[in-house]
Amino acid sequence: MFLHTLLLILTIHAVALISPGPDFAVVTRLSIVSGRRAGLWAAAGVASAIGLYTLVSLLGLTLVLAALPGLSRALSIAGALYLMWLGIQCLRSKGHMPESGSSAPSGRRAYVTGFFTNLLNPKAMLYFGSILSQAVTPDLGGAHLAVVWTLLVAESLLWFALVATLFSAPRMLQWLRTRLRWFDRAIGVVLLGLAAKVGSSGM
Repeated sequence: MFLHTLLLILTIHAVALISPGPDFAVVTRLSIVSGRRAGLWAAAGVASAIGLYTLVSLLGLTLVLAALPGLSRALSIAGALYLMWLGIQCLRSKGHMPESGSSAPSGRRAYVTGFFTNLLNPKAMLYFGSILSQAVTPDLGGAHLAVVWTLLVAESLLWFALVATLFSAPRMLQWLRTRLRWFDRAIGVVLLGLAAKVGSSGM
């Protein structure tokens, strides 16, 4: 029974990870503009936020949201503002590739960017608060819950590390060299669209 539940959770999570969203956009852009190291740190940040949401969900996020309905709205507004800020940064970008030896954001900064991109995404909050809390039954022991948490975080880290590796590859960078400005514009529009959607849902 536990194996069936675990496979179900991992399958649902895999589909959610592959679906393009703010996490994918941020990890992709950092990998292209600032290199593989920054992309991997951002991937680690996203995975850490997912780990936090998973932990809170396993401890009863649905009950917390039911007791504090204003919390969901506050997180929605904060998430919308953060996505808007990221989108504006992309739209203001001049689309220049970093030169060799140029300064790149520190690993800490890239990690924080990835972490807050996921943490302030109400879609992630609702996803873990509904799907995971329903799939994981109260009769599961602590060891089983630890397995669920570990595999979800590992699955997230592996996927976004793969994204960072792919989009920082030399061939991909060469193809994007003359298209980066428009790529940044597209990412910016996507982020602003997501910010509008998140903001409207939080009103």
